[in-house]
Amino acid sequence: MGKRKYSDEFKEQAIQMALESGKTTQEVADSLGVGIWTLRQWKKDYLRDNRETLRKKGKLTAEEELKILRKENADLRMDNAILKKFAAILSKDQ
Repeated sequence: MGKRKYSDEFKEQAIQMALESGKTTQEVADSLGVGIWTLRQWKKDYLRDNRETLRKKGKLTAEEELKILRKENADLRMDNAILKKFAAILSKDQ
């Protein structure tokens, strides 16, 4: 299965939707037909690269940044739980 190439404009719109819509990353990914891991990586890269810039421009307040970080933390905790369950399933099979 080949990798699909997405335009930068599409990525930016997907990231903004994931950050501002109030929907979970999974819901946004499903609605756009994008893999959740792809969208999470886009968000992670965007926030890493732009957090300080957004904050300096006044587009990202401390509260918004905290909200983003809490949501990201919740997503990562969910990912971790899924991976632990998957590892337990794999270990039972062996």
